[in-house]
Amino acid sequence: MIPELQLYRFAFYVQVAATLGFLVWVSRMPTGKRRYYLSIPLICGTLALGYFGMSAELLTATAANGQPIPMSRYIDYVIATPVMIIIAGLVAGASTRQQVAMVVFGLGWVGVTAVGYFLESPLDSVATLSALVSLVVLIYLMVWPVTRRSGKQSGERVLLYGKLRNLLLLLWVLYLVLGIASRQNLGLLDAFSGVFLAVYLDVLTRVGFGVLVLRATDATEQVIERIESGGSSGDGSDGVTLEKPDDAAIDPAD
Repeated sequence: MIPELQLYRFAFYVQVAATLGFLVWVSRMPTGKRRYYLSIPLICGTLALGYFGMSAELLTATAANGQPIPMSRYIDYVIATPVMIIIAGLVAGASTRQQVAMVVFGLGWVGVTAVGYFLESPLDSVATLSALVSLVVLIYLMVWPVTRRSGKQSGERVLLYGKLRNLLLLLWVLYLVLGIASRQNLGLLDAFSGVFLAVYLDVLTRVGFGVLVLRATDATEQVIERIESGGSSGDGSDGVTLEKPDDAAIDPAD
């Protein structure tokens, strides 16, 4: 059986390769557009750094039940989760208020999950419930209000948002299940199984997200043109600007 630290080091190599691969891919984009795609290698690069820290046992804390918690992973999650949410929101044409709400609940889910490992019973159960509520609200926002907003965009953007949303929501739910079943919580998984599944989900999330975005050039070009034009779609399909919120509240019928 592969030792835990070696699994982390292997994941580091995989993510370095993914980061370099995405950088080459981005370098082939039109010169004036490349900067808009750099967030894709960024989310792979931060994960690579996170796994390097984990393999070197940097920022490793001890949970309330005595199990080790690699905090460098959660530092990466705090950076990458908002980036992926914002990209999906831009593709969908989500309002600023919706974007902010999704980022807040995404960070709430990640933050409360991390803090929960250090709490004794019954506070750990409260943290788990809070993380679940944050994730459920995030799923609601992406499935209803933001999906309805995406319906006002072009077919290419509707298709890309649907793929990004489905990928993220599926993997986020699997993250939640894995976290509950891990050795730090219910202990249903041993060290090797928990680490292997976490690495698999991390790699699948970043690589899958990056491939979907970079392959959908028609949709991403439309988003870039909208950003460069100051937030106006120019086709009358969406009167929302990215610079200022145009709705007073998050409305499912928005």
